[in-house]
Amino acid sequence: MPGSPTPWPRYRYPAAREVAADLLPTHLLAHAALLIELEHIALGAGVGQLAFAARLASADPEATGDLAAFLARAWSGQS
Repeated sequence: MPGSPTPWPRYRYPAAREVAADLLPTHLLAHAALLIELEHIALGAGVGQLAFAARLASADPEATGDLAAFLARAWSGQS
């Protein structure tokens, strides 16, 4: 989306994620979720710097999704 600060803006919006959930394989959804959370930690990191997230998502999508959820809770101050 034009002017968006993130290189992955379409995954930021809940409606887009819901549509994608029906269309994309689990490892891609986990990858997108992890990238969103890592963006909070490393704002401005390039795609090449976050390539490990794709490897994690491909190797274990469920664990990657769990990590993304953990980071989201930690970032929002929830336990």
